[in-house]
Amino acid sequence: MRKKPQQQRARLLVESLVDAAAEIVVAEGLDALTTARVADRAGVSVGSLYQYFRNKEELIVALTDRVNADLLDAVDRVASSSTRDADPRRFTRALLDAAFDVFEARDGLALALLRHWHRLDISRGLHRFEQRMLDVLRHYALAHLRDHPIDPSPARAFIVINSVVFTLLRYLAQPSEPGFRKEELLDELAGMAAAQLSGRAG
Repeated sequence: MRKKPQQQRARLLVESLVDAAAEIVVAEGLDALTTARVADRAGVSVGSLYQYFRNKEELIVALTDRVNADLLDAVDRVASSSTRDADPRRFTRALLDAAFDVFEARDGLALALLRHWHRLDISRGLHRFEQRMLDVLRHYALAHLRDHPIDPSPARAFIVINSVVFTLLRYLAQPSEPGFRKEELLDELAGMAAAQLSGRAG
């Protein structure tokens, strides 16, 4: 972003521009996004848009930031709820269900972006997600030292988190239905993650 909005009016303008960009991407795809179309849809001049976004790439970053923020909020809700009392498999499944609620949100933005994840710079958002999940796993480990011990070491957690993330990206980005149901995928991922974190996998 060229500059951060300071006043309420400017923040509302930036929000309307990101909303307009999201509507275009959801309705027509990533390739239909242009700064001129975003400005027109938001009802402002292109010059007003350029005060805050240098190009459409910066708009795409704002869109991915929005989805990532929703995902982090969903993780936080699960981590702070009574689900933390669950065993690792149920806790992991609750996190996966929360993530899918974001991916399948009715506005369709997350899925529209995920179809093109290989073209997007997801490194910053992925790093933030990894760090948040490491914190979540550490807190879970401390809360369950006796009843459900897990190993939240950075290397093990990194493998588990990225195995789950890239499996979900691959699943959500594919153009056709796979030969299994979503519930089967989530069950398998929850089982794999729980087994790895509990030290039961080879």
